[in-house]
Parts: sequence; C-alpha cells; structure tokens
Amino acid sequence: MPARSPQRIHIVGVSPRTGTTLLAECMVASMNIDGFEAHEASVSRLRLGPCVYLTKRPADLFAIGPRLRTDRHFHAICLVRDPRDVIVSRHGKDQKRYWTSLRTWKQRLPIVRALAGHDRFLIIRYEDLVADPQGIERRIRERLPFLETVRPFSAFPTIAAPSAEAIEALGRVRPFDADSVGNWRKHLPRVAGQLAQYGSITHELIEFGYERDAAWMSLLDGVTPDLSPSHLDGRSRVRWRRPIERTILPWISAVTVRAARMAGVKIL
Repeated sequence: MPARSPQRIHIVGVSPRTGTTLLAECMVASMNIDGFEAHEASVSRLRLGPCVYLTKRPADLFAIGPRLRTDRHFHAICLVRDPRDVIVSRHGKDQKRYWTSLRTWKQRLPIVRALAGHDRFLIIRYEDLVADPQGIERRIRERLPFLETVRPFSAFPTIAAPSAEAIEALGRVRPFDADSVGNWRKHLPRVAGQLAQYGSITHELIEFGYERDAAWMSLLDGVTPDLSPSHLDGRSRVRWRRPIERTILPWISAVTVRAARMAGVKIL
C-alpha cells in the first residue's frame, strides 16, 4: 500500500448534542487515526507530523469554509440531528436544564445548506449513525478512501477509551441503539416553548427526512409551552471572541497551512 499523504478531518455539527463526540470516538476506536485530541479542538489548532489528524468541535461549522476552499487535504464531517431531539437533550454538566435552544440549530442550518455540495463536506444524520453504524462506516470510507479500518464501528462499545470530557458528553459508553430517537415526544412543553420563541421548523423537518408533512404539529395542540432557558442561553462569552474565531483565525490557519505545505512542511 502506498504511503498515506497528510490529511485533516474535522467533525462539526448543526448544533450541540448532535452526536459529534460519538462519531469522533467511533472513528478513533475503529480507524487508523494518527493524531486525535482528548475532546474538542478548534479547526485553527494545527499539528505537525501525523498522516491523519482527527479533531471535532461542533461550533466550527462557522469556521471551516477557508480550509475547505484552500486545502485539498482538509475534510469536514457534519452531524445533523432532528432539532426536536436536540432541544430536549441534556448534558452531563447540567442534568437539570435542557442543554441548547432551537436558535442555534436554525442559525447554523443555512451554512449546512451552503456547504452541502462540496466534495470534502460530508453530512451524516445522527439517526443513521445509531441505527446503522456499519452503513455510516462504509459511507465515510467511500468519501475518505485514505482511511484504514482496523475494527468495525459496531465494536466501539467494547474497545473505546474516551476521555472524561467525552464521557460527560456521551453519558456513558453503550451499544448502539435508537432509544434517543424521537425522545422529543416525551417533552412536548419544551418543543412547544422553543417553537413559540424561534418559529416553525416543519419545512426543515421535511427537508431532512424527519417528517412528511405538518401533521406532527397536532401533538402540540393544547400543550402549555415551557419557556425556561437552556443551559447555553446563560453562557457568558467575550463578545469580540466569536467573530475572531469564526473569521480571522480560520483564514490565518488556512494561509499558514498553505504556506507550510508549499515549503514542504507537513502541517495539518
């Protein structure tokens, strides 16, 4: 087999709680990945040496454009999940509140649509990953033929060794199942509250194959909306950081990688 050329794979998501940690840990456990960070790492983090470097950070969906445009060795995998299940999901860091709001999912969706046709941007539905991990493994290998599989995705629960941060996001390492799919039906007040605040999602549900029509809305008839805030709604961030992380730093890292490659330096 010929020597592998350096490749960078970055996993992003249309929102938090879409399965990015699960996919990353599956790939690390099942494929020949030379470099991987313990949990999340920005697309702007660069690394010398490894042939295949895998990172993940859901929010970097905003920041991957420059690398996709300038670096043919850069590949992005985007996780998409039913937004109703996203907004009723909880994280190990805060079991008392729902983790994220519908606002994030709706803000990022236009970027997914814009990048959907790019040959180094692969969209994977969380629902397909948990229902058919072997099928998703085949899709990834077809799109990223440089990856070498050493174990099947189905072996993940018995061989994975995720970090403490990854365990906090996953809840626990367990066999693949679709028990979490459709969990939103147990949290109708939350769904009604998010729709009241951020608007309809029926068009998007049909677009991504989660519904055939608007009939599902009848489940919300007479439901009192839960308008309580999500965990991430109260997160404090320095205002100037976000535009820098989404625009300036991605271009700086993309230019740095291009210049290093031209100089013969293997940087990812």
